[in-house]
Amino acid sequence: MIGATWRLEDAIREVIADPSQFPDESKPMKEKAKALPHLLVRKYPHLSDIEHELRGIFETCRLAIDHNSISPVVAKAAVAIADEYREIIIRLKH
Repeated sequence: MIGATWRLEDAIREVIADPSQFPDESKPMKEKAKALPHLLVRKYPHLSDIEHELRGIFETCRLAIDHNSISPVVAKAAVAIADEYREIIIRLKH
């Protein structure tokens, strides 16, 4: 879960490419879950339909990491979806 979240966060940070806009890396995942998808959509408005989903992915991963109380099936799905969105975001660079 942590790895999938970091990979997704890194992909978003790479395509935004303006460190001054990023939430501080030490900020809680809850804050980054709101800010990073918003920054991505601000730069790529055509991705507005996935902003809510990206927030959900970050939130699901945060809950799994913080509480260890998430179903393994949900955790596995969240990781798979995070990796799929990461691939979509990485393609924006090309």
